[in-house]
Amino acid sequence: MRPMPDFPVPVPNWEELGGPERVRIAVEKGGGYTAVVRNSGISQSSLNEYLKGRTLRVDTALRLAAACDVSPQWLIFGVADIDSPRLGDSSPEGVLVRVYDEAEASAGHGSLGLDTPQPRQVSISRHFLEDLGLQPKHTIILKVRGDSMEPTLATGDRVLVDTSPRRMLAAVTLFVSNGMLMVKRLSPTATGTIKIISDNNRYPPEEIPITKFRWGQPDDDDTITIIGRVAYRLQALS
Repeated sequence: MRPMPDFPVPVPNWEELGGPERVRIAVEKGGGYTAVVRNSGISQSSLNEYLKGRTLRVDTALRLAAACDVSPQWLIFGVADIDSPRLGDSSPEGVLVRVYDEAEASAGHGSLGLDTPQPRQVSISRHFLEDLGLQPKHTIILKVRGDSMEPTLATGDRVLVDTSPRRMLAAVTLFVSNGMLMVKRLSPTATGTIKIISDNNRYPPEEIPITKFRWGQPDDDDTITIIGRVAYRLQALS
């Protein structure tokens, strides 16, 4: 099986941030360069650029904060304590995960809506996430819109997405293509391509070279940015 490229997981067009000195401190706290690359999913080349002063995007900063065990507020804004509460910390009801109410994943021809995502945090049972094999800091929740993934997913369903980097892309996957946030089934082939499949057979599949896929900031407008694997569906009853 052909190995997958090294994929960090940002979303394009999110608010950009600075703070190269805080990045350096975070990397030291996270166990050093090699450990942070491994735990964050941020590529070596990208991390080098951030350490040199390249502007961080919000979603990349969240992944870096989780990997380095620092406060996102400190890393992003330089405010709050470096060790202030983080995603995944315990609360009386469970652990905190991010919910994106303004961003909808399109099970259709694509949906815009990641320009100004404002995530909120909700508490979910730690045991529930553990049963699904999910880590709070790598779990996000958002809503599905469209019919191309029926009967697997329908409009109004909410999905739990695992943003942990993975080598294999054989799963129902959340990704960004041409600025559109989409959810489809990905299936690698033996010829070095990935099939993008809709479970609703009214939508024809596409076949894209594996080199066009990234866990992270696209190299150009033709790349497909993988956000994560859809791990669970919360079905809307009405």
